[in-house]
Amino acid sequence: MNIETQVWALIFDYLESNEINYRVTIDGVITKIRDITELLRIKKEASVGITIEYSEIDICGHFYEGSVIEFDISPIQIHSEKKIDILMNFLINLSRKLNKTIIITPEMTMEEVLVRVEP
Repeated sequence: MNIETQVWALIFDYLESNEINYRVTIDGVITKIRDITELLRIKKEASVGITIEYSEIDICGHFYEGSVIEFDISPIQIHSEKKIDILMNFLINLSRKLNKTIIITPEMTMEEVLVRVEP
């Protein structure tokens, strides 16, 4: 099992063990497939994504090539201190589960780090 597969398996385990709603899509169509190896195989031929529904915040992930796992969060959803706290709680817990640093950056850049969450 490669690193990418292991990390996605930990993400799915975190979501399922904490009863966090999420949906996986293939080319925009919701699928019941949860086998990480199968999803990573499919991503070579189709667009595979995940939308995590966490306390009214949609966190959209993408199964891209490589070791970086990217999630998008619309800033419009983070409109109060309560929402910031909710998002930070999610990121802290996920960082601990993965034992990996999570960063928040502006769209399309990794150079400008806005927030860094350490495990």
